[in-house]
Amino acid sequence: MKGILFFLGSIFRWPVLNSKEFLILHVYLLGIYGITFLLRNIGLELSNFIFTIGLIAPISYLIYNGLPLDCLNYKSAIERELSSPN
Repeated sequence: MKGILFFLGSIFRWPVLNSKEFLILHVYLLGIYGITFLLRNIGLELSNFIFTIGLIAPISYLIYNGLPLDCLNYKSAIERELSSPN
C-alpha cells in the first residue's frame, strides 16, 4: 500500500515540479489522438497502427536511453527522490 500511495503522490507532484514535461506529454498525446482521428476520417485503415506506434514510441525511447529497470520499485524510487535536488 505504501508503494501505491508513494506513486500516487508522485503523480500529483509531477505537474507542479515539471510543468514543461507535463505539457509536452499532453500535447504529444493530443497530437497522436488528432492524427488518428484525421486518418480515420479520411478512411485509411492505418489509423489503428499509427495510434499504437504513437503510444509505444515514448516508452521505447525511454528504454533505449536507459530507463532504469527498477523504475517501479518504490524503495529505489524513494531513494532516488530523496537524493534529487528538488
